Amino acid sequence: MAFTLRWGIVATGAISSKFFKDLLIDPMTRGVADIVHMPVAVASRSKEKAEEFIKANAPGVSGIKAYGSYAELYADPAVDCVYIGSPHSMHYPNTLEALKAGKNVLCEKPFTINAAQTKHLIQIAKENRVFLMEGVWTRFFPLTLAFQKLIHEDKVIGKIRRVFTDLAETFPKNDPNIRLYDPKVGGGAQLDLGVYSVTWALLSCFHAPENEKSMPSSIKASMLKSSLTSVDESSSVTMLWDKAGIISVASSSMMVTSPSECLILVQGDKGDVIVPIHSSRPEKIIVKLHGAEPKTYDFPIPGWGLFWEADAVARDIRDGKLEDSLYPLSESVFEMEILDECRRQNGLEYPVEIEKVM
Repeated sequence: MAFTLRWGIVATGAISSKFFKDLLIDPMTRGVADIVHMPVAVASRSKEKAEEFIKANAPGVSGIKAYGSYAELYADPAVDCVYIGSPHSMHYPNTLEALKAGKNVLCEKPFTINAAQTKHLIQIAKENRVFLMEGVWTRFFPLTLAFQKLIHEDKVIGKIRRVFTDLAETFPKNDPNIRLYDPKVGGGAQLDLGVYSVTWALLSCFHAPENEKSMPSSIKASMLKSSLTSVDESSSVTMLWDKAGIISVASSSMMVTSPSECLILVQGDKGDVIVPIHSSRPEKIIVKLHGAEPKTYDFPIPGWGLFWEADAVARDIRDGKLEDSLYPLSESVFEMEILDECRRQNGLEYPVEIEKVM
């Protein structure tokens, strides 16, 4: 019999809507027969907003409770796992409250504003013996698993030498009303877009067998800040992976849009592996070996693709695990430490209210 995981959704923005809709897709459509997802509750700042969310995203589906506060959802015994889809600055307090209430949690990326907050959440999760994971959905795509197999197991391009990763999207410029320009909610290119760039760098370099899970010997970051609010409009970080002999450059920007033909480029002795747009939700891998015709691997995504991380969470909770083996909590800490170092080198600080550890 398939294991059913009952979900509670916290916050009713765009990412929560996408996640909620993906939960409603029959797992059998993607060849999954061992688990089932059941949304049972939605919480917003008002009950009316929660009801509107359910009506808009699950027409004809009955039995989903609407709550006007997050605390009510955390107290609901019918909720097995909570998905946190609130703004960046609220990830830490919302997740902390859920963990203290004894709930398993999948929190949308970025996990928190800084590594200290991430470490605190992990501590609280362990104390309460509940599951916790950061929702970096891209890590669970079949494409991502195939990408790692190609470069690390099959070694299709031989020894990896260089890695370039990027995610840039054009947003309205210098508008203080845009979330990405607001430091009070953790705005800026790095925390919103750069997380993906750094993720692909880690998948390519940190996970290279020759690296033996070693940290980079050097991290050098640059940021171009907004003259309006001081958040980063464009960022880049160069990392040296001495043990593996790789150099990586991860960039992000909210001023321009990435070139569609290449967002991830891994170069090796025998050729290149390329992932075209979009690096958060890619559907294609191109292998270009020296002297050979390019080979394309297609990975169509039904729905949004958020269900693959939900599938992993369901299996982990079913099996009594407190963290995921594919994306362990230690890697969330590692990535947040890299982002912290990038901000430190460039003097980017957020308001103390969202940086503090409770």
